[in-house]
Amino acid sequence: MRIGARFVVSLWALAILSGLQGCRRAEEVPMQDDVLLMMGDSALTMQEVVSRIPIGLSAPDSAAIFRKIVSGWIEGMVLTDMAKAKLPDFDEIERKVADYRNRLIVMSYLAMMRSSSNHKVSEDSVRKFYETHCKDMLAERPLVKGLLMKVPASVSGLNEIRRCVFTANGEALDELESKWATDALQYDYFEHTWVDWQTIAEQIPYRFFDPDAFVMSTKNFETSSGGSVYLLHISEYLPSGSELPFEFAAPRITAILEKAKMSKYEQDLVASLVKKALADDKLVAVGYDPVTCRLIDRGEEREKKNHRDEK
Repeated sequence: MRIGARFVVSLWALAILSGLQGCRRAEEVPMQDDVLLMMGDSALTMQEVVSRIPIGLSAPDSAAIFRKIVSGWIEGMVLTDMAKAKLPDFDEIERKVADYRNRLIVMSYLAMMRSSSNHKVSEDSVRKFYETHCKDMLAERPLVKGLLMKVPASVSGLNEIRRCVFTANGEALDELESKWATDALQYDYFEHTWVDWQTIAEQIPYRFFDPDAFVMSTKNFETSSGGSVYLLHISEYLPSGSELPFEFAAPRITAILEKAKMSKYEQDLVASLVKKALADDKLVAVGYDPVTCRLIDRGEEREKKNHRDEK
């Protein structure tokens, strides 16, 4: 069925092509059989159009999309041709397009390199960095450990759920997970992981005016909103200004080290490519030395060349 649909499109497109070519003088018909239209250095081929038509469409739908693609190409070409003639700074636009294309190619390549394992950093490197800089890595907001549960206000056993959340020991947690976890609208257990207080506060419809004062004075908290009950248990906290724990700081340190490693790789890559381009005569240093990053003294260069020639 899919092959048949594409075959219908191709037959219809060939019919259009025949009609188009029949309207032109013989000497104007391109050598390539699948060219539909040409303008300047650009050409629209049958393959380009047909490849953009989804498979499985009916013949009328395929024909409509065919005409739309061709019309879009024609519109783009004639408007571009007119704009080229009217714009006084077209050369500048061409330069910007070329610069953008080059940057896009480079960015795509570097993104591929960043995702490779070659630029990952070891846990030992992360820990060493932490031990050296931990005094300077301070929490901007409180960090907490605990449990957050959101349940419908109409849930049966709310008192038991509240008791288990606020107790939050092994037995209570087992009871929560076995009896009420499936009824919960939200169940976040972070007893063994430091979490930024702001992350927790954003999930509770309540205005916490002073985060540090709240976490210091509150172990269990409950509020209701929109037919739901929010139950929070805080087992541990670190106030703002505390040194970040290693497990909390590790992802940030990893990002810093990987960025630095990638930056060094990029610098070394560019330097090696410049040297190779110079050696291969692809890059010619006329008035500027890209290795030393200095202007070239033409008189000094001539003297060196003459001295070499004399030898």
